[in-house]
Amino acid sequence: MILVGLTGGIGSGKSTVLRVFKKLGAEVIDADRVARMAVAPGAPAWRRIRERFGLGVFHKNGRLNRKKLAGVVFCDKKALADLNAIVHPPVFAIEKQMLADIARRRKNAVVVIAVPLLIETGSHKWKDVVVVVASTEEEQLERLCKSGKFTRAEALARIRAQMPLSKKLRHADHVIENHGTLAELRRATAEVYRAIVRQGRK
Repeated sequence: MILVGLTGGIGSGKSTVLRVFKKLGAEVIDADRVARMAVAPGAPAWRRIRERFGLGVFHKNGRLNRKKLAGVVFCDKKALADLNAIVHPPVFAIEKQMLADIARRRKNAVVVIAVPLLIETGSHKWKDVVVVVASTEEEQLERLCKSGKFTRAEALARIRAQMPLSKKLRHADHVIENHGTLAELRRATAEVYRAIVRQGRK
């Protein structure tokens, strides 16, 4: 099994690249999706978030309001550290189980795990390969604003709160440049996938 850590800034195109990797034959794990599983209503992490942050960060149906919670922790390092301490352990446990399941099915699989904070959390250290999706700040802004989830000011603040791309690139084994069309992104991703497969055969 080859473990690939996929990361990049918000709005860089990680989700699209992950989908392309899956179509190419890789097993994929989306850390954001795993995090949603970890904080599902009734889960231990869900209860701890209620205790730490209160009912104000939840929807009326009991589900976590991720946007409200992000607003709370965005400018509060202590709150962010508390949230990470609650969420990261169950996320890692779920990922470990998913990897074990994949290993039983396909012991020689290429497994791509998309993690927004791959470098920041240090989890890149236990990946065989690190892939960074690179976009300019303006390209990220355009995608985030087009999504309708952020104003330009909100999007810019989110981008600049993250680790700079230059620092992420220092840890990259492969870089997928996302500056053009979807077809170009698919080709670039396919090239990286082929390189990873070749590396695994050596």
